[in-house]
Amino acid sequence: MSTSVPNRISPNRILLRGGRLIDPAREIDETCDVLIAEGEVEAIERPGRLGVPEGATVIDAAGCWVVPGLVDPHVHLRDPGFPEKETIATGLRAAAAGGFTAVAAMANTLPVNDTPEVTRYMLEQSAAVHAARLVPVSAVTRGLAGSETVDFAAMVEAGAHLFSDDGIPIDDQAVLAGAMEQIGRLGFAISLHEEDRAITANGAVNAGEVSKRLGVAGVPAAAETERIRRDLALAIGAGTPVHIAHVSTALSLNLIRAARKRGAQLTCEVTPHHFVLDDRAVLRWGPNAKMAPPLRSIHDVEAIVAAIADGTIDMIATDHAPHDPRSKRMERLAGLFDSMSDRGRLAEDEAELLTHAANGVVGLETALGLALELVHRGAIAPARMVEMMSLKSAQLLKIDGGTLEEGMRADVTLIDPNMEWTVDPAKFISRSRNSPFAGWRLKGRAVLTIVAGDVVYDGRTEARA
Repeated sequence: MSTSVPNRISPNRILLRGGRLIDPAREIDETCDVLIAEGEVEAIERPGRLGVPEGATVIDAAGCWVVPGLVDPHVHLRDPGFPEKETIATGLRAAAAGGFTAVAAMANTLPVNDTPEVTRYMLEQSAAVHAARLVPVSAVTRGLAGSETVDFAAMVEAGAHLFSDDGIPIDDQAVLAGAMEQIGRLGFAISLHEEDRAITANGAVNAGEVSKRLGVAGVPAAAETERIRRDLALAIGAGTPVHIAHVSTALSLNLIRAARKRGAQLTCEVTPHHFVLDDRAVLRWGPNAKMAPPLRSIHDVEAIVAAIADGTIDMIATDHAPHDPRSKRMERLAGLFDSMSDRGRLAEDEAELLTHAANGVVGLETALGLALELVHRGAIAPARMVEMMSLKSAQLLKIDGGTLEEGMRADVTLIDPNMEWTVDPAKFISRSRNSPFAGWRLKGRAVLTIVAGDVVYDGRTEARA
């Protein structure tokens, strides 16, 4: 996979000719020419009305969608602290290859992003990478310990645009309520990992037939829904913006709908793996299908797709979670899940390994292709997908982006919706390979990613194989 940018592409002037411009913020969905100059969208016109400025690079966008740059509100870049899993450089380059022009990097690094010094380190590292831009997410509590809150104002001053202890729920109601109030006063949102750990216990996968078949403890839906019920009540009381991360159950969606009717300032996200896979995937891919929250029942998957279609879910987020093979316990478990039909109860030591395997999957390079499956099968319109993967996330993070209005920053993704390709983790730009989608045939991918008028990824010459 090539990530090089041909020298012929001018960093100053680019004319995207004849593409389908999809900009939900302005309700535009039509064929247009788009001129980019000096890092901004200079002009948008019907095809043929724009001349070619001297020195401009002309890119034939016919058959492609020209959309506001994709924005991921939830990724784990593991930097600082875990270079064997991911670095800021590899993560941002993987993001650009997936069509993302900006990603929100969660705080569960080592050290935790709970001080301005760590935030500044992340921004300094990202500035040296010719790829997607990094939006820092500050921890809510110091060390993600759930007790002492960070200096919210100082973190905003350093560059944080969202607050989250993602990966760990905030158990103390008083701490969470106080954080909601303070963060709200600063004009930002708090993103919540909703899990009641007393209910989760040592669960490895969704509680149900799959957990019973494997002989491992299950994570009931109530571990998510009961915490959402509590936190939405706090949010309504505080009257401040709250974002619910990686929603996974049908009941959670009903609680979100009800809270909105009661006036909650509430957004939520869902991951591609939660709307594409159900818990039976663990029988095939083992630890590469293990995440928190776990893959749920087919009923929950259907409810999530319906909630994407009816607007209940605001955003699609990757929850990109890179892990090395050792963290996933792949050295012992990889060969055990080669046949779904033959997979039975695990031996005690095998069940222990699965229980302690790291949670999460990489997603930056597959998310767009999986989301496009919803479009191709008619579950959502292209504009709805763009709204969820660009506009709404930019609004949550309060960053420039999400629209291609003239005079705006030129963060642009060019999508070939019909390019067929096969997922091959060995070719990922991400440093990690933990994906359940190896070998999947997908239709549609990003072929050009532009950040502030600069081409940071060009995949137009890749083989469609």
